[in-house]
Amino acid sequence: MLFQKMGAKGGASGLTGLAADKALAGVPRLLDDLERLSEDTDSADIVFILGREEERVFAHKVILMARCKSFQMAKRGEICRIPGCSVSPAVPGTPTPIRLPQAPVETFKQFLLYVYTGKILLQDNGVFEMLALAQELGVEELRKACEDHVTSTLSVPTACAFLAAAMDIQKRTPGGEAAAGFVERCISYIGENASHCVKTNSFLSLPKEAVIKLISSDYLCIEEEDVWRAVLNWAKNQAGVTQPTAHWTEEEKVRVCQHLNHVINYVRLLLIDSRVFAEEVEPTGAVPMELSLERYRHAALPNKYQDSSGEQRLKPRMSPHLFPGTQIIGHDKSHYQRILNAWLGHPRQSWRLIYRASSHGYSASAFHRHCDGVSPTFVIILVSVPY
Repeated sequence: MLFQKMGAKGGASGLTGLAADKALAGVPRLLDDLERLSEDTDSADIVFILGREEERVFAHKVILMARCKSFQMAKRGEICRIPGCSVSPAVPGTPTPIRLPQAPVETFKQFLLYVYTGKILLQDNGVFEMLALAQELGVEELRKACEDHVTSTLSVPTACAFLAAAMDIQKRTPGGEAAAGFVERCISYIGENASHCVKTNSFLSLPKEAVIKLISSDYLCIEEEDVWRAVLNWAKNQAGVTQPTAHWTEEEKVRVCQHLNHVINYVRLLLIDSRVFAEEVEPTGAVPMELSLERYRHAALPNKYQDSSGEQRLKPRMSPHLFPGTQIIGHDKSHYQRILNAWLGHPRQSWRLIYRASSHGYSASAFHRHCDGVSPTFVIILVSVPY
């Protein structure tokens, strides 16, 4: 009887699955029809005018209202609420023009195809542009897909390229605030893997403001001498110089120093060994006179050196491993370690792992056995949220 009952359930389940397949049989044709509709300019009642070239991309308001919060939240008399857009009155019988001067044309076309069909193929070199569009137009599931793509592909070869792209989008697009969290995430990842990341081509290709953002971080986990060497390699690459310092021509020296200008202010020169400073740093001619004098003042009176600008350059960089042993806020989520310490009010505080459920047991008694009487503590819990 038990066997028969299980068989009956299995048969019912099979029928249910078959019925479900039949119920979805029209979906592929539906998506094809929606894709054709996205290309139909005759029935369109919206035209997006994109970029400096003012390329025109047509769309249908009813689709946009169903899929984009920026259209759903429009008040009476408004067409949409897209940051940075301008809407012009339409000539009767023609589509309403919406100007998006900052929108990248090809990325916007891919975005619009996703709005109509749910189809997307995310690429590393355009994921932050897509993220910004999803933020601006209010397509939450696409925004999350972009975040998941970055998180899953963040690696030593890609981290610096992602940092540069995130900073660029953050600066130049109205929806760029969506990338702000990824700037910090990339910096944390690079800091944790600094010795490898600074040797990549993507580091050597960073724009100056990204290099400054990176070496300003307290969490760049390499010695200060190696910070200097990484910055010098970056400047030589930017200047197209391959020779060691001793073999530079005067013109090459000028080019390298131009790229190091301002950047070197963020290298903590006071932490660099005197021999390395004399043999590797000073011969480049890149150190401003005031910074050289600062080193001499500190060497002469180390206990009385109180210059406020020098205090930052005297502060050793911290390891990103503030919560050693964590499996929840490690790797690409290590930036959360800094957030927790900020809540505590002690950004340099390091912690000791005293209890992990997977190791010590999931019972309340196991928790109290390891944690009672210990203070202060942070309890970190990972919760899986169904979608």
